[in-house]
Amino acid sequence: MNIQLKEEECWALLRPVCRELDDLVKEGHLKFVSGQHCEKDGIYTLNLEGDHLHFASRGIRDSIGDVMYDMNKIRIGLRSGGIPINVFVNMTHNV
Repeated sequence: MNIQLKEEECWALLRPVCRELDDLVKEGHLKFVSGQHCEKDGIYTLNLEGDHLHFASRGIRDSIGDVMYDMNKIRIGLRSGGIPINVFVNMTHNV
């Protein structure tokens, strides 16, 4: 079963790997589109739009596993606070 996420839940998941998150959102560089949690496999999927990203693994429970870019779309597989997340970002010039 997939559970839909609210915007604040999404940001809370990303905050450990994105120190600048609040500034990016406030300045209009990153926008929440949708998010869900698959209870079966425990993976979170976040869909965003943006023109600027800055993720970094800083803690022992954070890691960036893989990054794929194709036609202005980026997919980042990561662990944030030990939680597995797939982040899909539609890269835009202006959000």
